Amino acid sequence: MKINSKSGFTLVELMVVAIIVAILAAVAIPLMMGNKDRAMATEAQAGLGTLRTAMQVYKAEHGSYPVISGQIPGFTGLTVKDGDLDGKYYRSTGYTMLSSSASNYLMQAEGYTNNPPTVTLDQAGNWGGL
Repeated sequence: MKINSKSGFTLVELMVVAIIVAILAAVAIPLMMGNKDRAMATEAQAGLGTLRTAMQVYKAEHGSYPVISGQIPGFTGLTVKDGDLDGKYYRSTGYTMLSSSASNYLMQAEGYTNNPPTVTLDQAGNWGGL
């Protein structure tokens, strides 16, 4: 008696593997796209954190926050200069003060390329746009 010992995968086994891979890809791709936006927003968080520190230093020295309108790095009272906040997705010109008074502020980072999310930060440390 001769034993038939062919090795390999059957068509059904290959189809099951292909279906499993397709299901995993359908779940993983949208999750990774969300991670890309969060990774881009991390650059804005770093820049806004730098500006928050500069605002706190200004308040410690002068007793109140500076009243700024428009681009923040162009304001000469802060230790942050033009170009200090330039990154891959956000530029210094994209950091603006939305509202500002002696006791509070709301600043925003707006990206310039690849449609990164717009991120905001207020004096209490509340983040928006994430």
